[in-house]
Amino acid sequence: MVNLTKSVLLFGLILLLTNCAAAVKEISTYKVEKKKEPLSLPALSPLELQDVKWVIITKDNAEEVFEQLKADGNDYALFALTDKGYEQLALNIADIRTALAMQRQIIISYQEYYEGGE
Repeated sequence: MVNLTKSVLLFGLILLLTNCAAAVKEISTYKVEKKKEPLSLPALSPLELQDVKWVIITKDNAEEVFEQLKADGNDYALFALTDKGYEQLALNIADIRTALAMQRQIIISYQEYYEGGE
């Protein structure tokens, strides 16, 4: 029984070692370069904003402004900002302009990457 166990172990060891001695096949890789597809983005055009007429009303000219609006046939409603509110509005508009400029630069960078320097 001991001889049989030794024979099986010896046979298993020989089988294991011969499998490890086999040559390892090298994996071959290759690279296929794909041509960049051009982007089909519409050209950016500048914003064409409508003119807004601002009417400044102070305690000194309020009656005069209201009478002028009535004479012109306009209805009127007040949308008021404090000086601090006007400053915050200006800062918000500046932030919007900065964000738009950054988005425009991102689009230009993508266009240059995909369409430039092939």
